[in-house]
Amino acid sequence: MPHLHVALVTERPEVSLIPILQLRPQRIVLIPCHSSPQAAERLAILLRHELAPGTEIETYTRLPANEPERCARYADELAETLYRRQFDTPSLSVTVDAGGCSTLVALLFQQAMRRCAADWLHVDIQAGALYRFAYAGPDSAPEVMAIEPVLDVDRYLQANGRKRVRALSDSDEWRQACRQRKPLTRYLAHHADHLAVLLGELHDMVHGEDGTLERAGPYPGARLRPGAERQWLHEAPGFPATDALKALHEAGLLRWSGEAPRAVDIESEEAARYLGGGWLTEYAWLSGQEAGLARVCSEAHILDLSGEHNGEPVVSDCLAVERNQLLFIESLIARPGASTCIEQGLKRLHGMLNHSAGLAATRVLLACGEFDKSRQRLTELQRLQGLQVAVVENADLKHLPGLLAGWKEHGAWPAR
Repeated sequence: MPHLHVALVTERPEVSLIPILQLRPQRIVLIPCHSSPQAAERLAILLRHELAPGTEIETYTRLPANEPERCARYADELAETLYRRQFDTPSLSVTVDAGGCSTLVALLFQQAMRRCAADWLHVDIQAGALYRFAYAGPDSAPEVMAIEPVLDVDRYLQANGRKRVRALSDSDEWRQACRQRKPLTRYLAHHADHLAVLLGELHDMVHGEDGTLERAGPYPGARLRPGAERQWLHEAPGFPATDALKALHEAGLLRWSGEAPRAVDIESEEAARYLGGGWLTEYAWLSGQEAGLARVCSEAHILDLSGEHNGEPVVSDCLAVERNQLLFIESLIARPGASTCIEQGLKRLHGMLNHSAGLAATRVLLACGEFDKSRQRLTELQRLQGLQVAVVENADLKHLPGLLAGWKEHGAWPAR
């Protein structure tokens, strides 16, 4: 039986995408509602790529959702059009997905679409359920279907006007190196509370004003700065920083000796990237593997498909989609000093919200620094400013695989 699916596309277009990819109707009508016309056009482009050839996809003009009288006329005219199509194709069934539109809009469409005996869909991503209310049986219980995992990172981003152009984790070489360094990476993450000062200094040795790496070109990227291989710690390190330096020396990521305890030599681009924060990116990827996430994209470069904000593309430390929900992770390795942690922490939190604006995502910041001296103040400021980001600091980094597993299972970041 031919099936026509009507989707009211809201500011969360990925919600409209889920039932279409799962049910795969032969005909689709996309109507912008509480969203721009471009949102429906993006979905149409994506669906033409994803669905079988010959699938009919139409995009309609924007619904005047804030004007009830015009909205009612719009719904009536659409219902009349579909009713006439049912004369041409008597077996044509119609389903309406009102998405996340307002209750008034849903009621107006429900009233109008009785003309073409339309069924209704409701998508509950959190519950993982798709509900179908049959027109022929309004008094019966709805049909309940489990939502299939139809969205991946690329589909999720494209539906929201973004595109992932590349990621470090796309490289077999990077993944292999990441696995080889796993014991060292886990050691740094599991002792981050005691190594915060050292890790902050190493980060500055790489990315500071006279650091080992210098930027090159308009995109995120860097190369070794000539003559900057030798760097200096602010003071001679003690335990456990000395153990960490020995481990990094033995792994070939720096040169260090107790005979000249303040001197650190960083001689390769790969080593500089790891010491400058790559270890935390790798730890997030390894933790995602341990948690059983289907796919984790590390250092993913994200472009705005509108072309308006691509002077410097967003680079996310970690992206993942499970249960059709997006996880957006960034990291911060703060310079030594409690006040600096507050300043850099708030700056990174605000920047993270800007980078992921418009995405319905679970946002997490992995933070390494002297937060034991500033955690309460940062938490207060985060709460007062309404920053909806979960922060995993220092001592809690060791629990990241379990936290990711909890998010995978429940679709929400576990409270601690």
